Amino acid sequence: MTKQKGFTLMELLIVIGVLGILAAGLLAAIDPFEQLKKARDANNRNATIELLNGFTRYYATHGEFPWYKDNVDVACGSYTIGALASNSLEIDEMSNCITDLENDGELKPDFAANVGADVFVASDYTVDDTDVNVCFKPEGKALRSDGATKYLVGGTAGSYTIAIDASCPATASATSNCAQCFN
Repeated sequence: MTKQKGFTLMELLIVIGVLGILAAGLLAAIDPFEQLKKARDANNRNATIELLNGFTRYYATHGEFPWYKDNVDVACGSYTIGALASNSLEIDEMSNCITDLENDGELKPDFAANVGADVFVASDYTVDDTDVNVCFKPEGKALRSDGATKYLVGGTAGSYTIAIDASCPATASATSNCAQCFN
């Protein structure tokens, strides 16, 4: 009788099957779609803060924001920017102001085209000429349930409203209009 070396085909198939089940369980546990949303949120949060810093640097250099030059409202595109509560603009609605920041070197070229989120900008410069708020709507569960996600975005193009709302982040679902704002 000869001694058998190695594994039988059946033993190998069982091991491969067990490894497949473990891999499927691991994939379900880490939820790859949620991980993608977290990555987009991190990118969008960084872009939002970069935009706020760009506005701040522009203000430090020029003594005014690009939407309020020489004490005169300047349309940033088709709309005029206003207070957070009544007249916030999406980043794609303020192309002229973003172009000013890009031309000054405060933002990278094609900044707005590379931002993959709804980013809103508001400034109540009639009350405080240094006031600027930049907001974005998170997609991932982690940031949607974060205490900083306390602003509700409403309205339509050219006149978005953003206000603190008690329902955010408690009801912040994937389809909600809850946002995080920085100023």
